[in-house]
Amino acid sequence: MRVKPSALTALLAIFGYLVVVFSVWVISDLNYDEVGDTVANVRTGIVLAIGLGVVYLVVVTTVLGWWKPAIHEPRRVGGGWMWSVPVLLLLGALINLATTKWGEIDHVGAYVGWLALGTVFVGFSEELLTRGLAIVGGRGSMHERWVWAFSSAIFGLIHAPNLLFGQSGVETAKQVVFAFGVGMTYYVTRRISGTLLVTMVLHTLWDFSLFIQ
Repeated sequence: MRVKPSALTALLAIFGYLVVVFSVWVISDLNYDEVGDTVANVRTGIVLAIGLGVVYLVVVTTVLGWWKPAIHEPRRVGGGWMWSVPVLLLLGALINLATTKWGEIDHVGAYVGWLALGTVFVGFSEELLTRGLAIVGGRGSMHERWVWAFSSAIFGLIHAPNLLFGQSGVETAKQVVFAFGVGMTYYVTRRISGTLLVTMVLHTLWDFSLFIQ
């Protein structure tokens, strides 16, 4: 690793990502509650904004030299019953997809295509941020039990700026708390699977199933 891992370094990298993404939202005058409403909004608010965030993260992770510890879990734990944690989240995503009213979606082909690309970007970037860089940085300066809480808290808090883009305070608070809880399941998934790639796929499916609703 070119840069010694620390929580501060991870936080600075995460802050830079938020600046990149939300700058696009400011320039585009996007409202959070409308970001998934139309094909145009999905292209700008998710594909473009998060896509630029992906480019930023690739550069930052390369500069830090953190790719290997971010992607590969060196402290893998036993599976068994613990696989029920990601399985339940996967079942939730499948239920969301099964109950989606596909026929009511305008321009469904284009919408699904752009949303799928956008949520792949989201799954990649948010996992690299919170179960990648945050965990690597956290492990450089804190005990593992705090790394779990740290990475999950970061995942919750990166949703807090939605308050500045039209989401109500109550809904933002719910989203932050929910994201914290889901983040803990993603952490478990990384630890038992041995790779961040599994959490990226799970995250992508979950977010797609929510947005498509």
